[in-house]
Amino acid sequence: MKRNTFFRIGVAAWIVVIFTLCAMPSSDIPDPGLNIPYADKIVHFGMHFVMALLLIGSLKINARLKWSVIVGTAIGFSILYGGAIEILQSNFFNRSGDPWDELANTAGAAVGCLLYRPLERQKDKWLARRKEKQ
Repeated sequence: MKRNTFFRIGVAAWIVVIFTLCAMPSSDIPDPGLNIPYADKIVHFGMHFVMALLLIGSLKINARLKWSVIVGTAIGFSILYGGAIEILQSNFFNRSGDPWDELANTAGAAVGCLLYRPLERQKDKWLARRKEKQ
């Protein structure tokens, strides 16, 4: 599978995953019983962290944009998408919208943007070592 196809499908699938999880009634979400403080914020952070990585990968391959525009697009999309979901949750999904969830969404996207290049370098090193062993 080509990298650009992977990222396009990944972004679309991840958007659907986030929407599905956030649209589910709270009572339908299984409780892992871990009792981690602020677990829901960690989940929001992680969902948007992954989305930022996928968006950056897609934009980097499919568009000839400056790095600042790619990062701004990834963070901006996360803010808008996360905000829209919080509004939908409070008005249509029988859940409460939470501004702290939106902050966790934005923080996850920002950290994803900050770590994209270091993670990409690590991936490249890992692939190079793997190729040497073959």
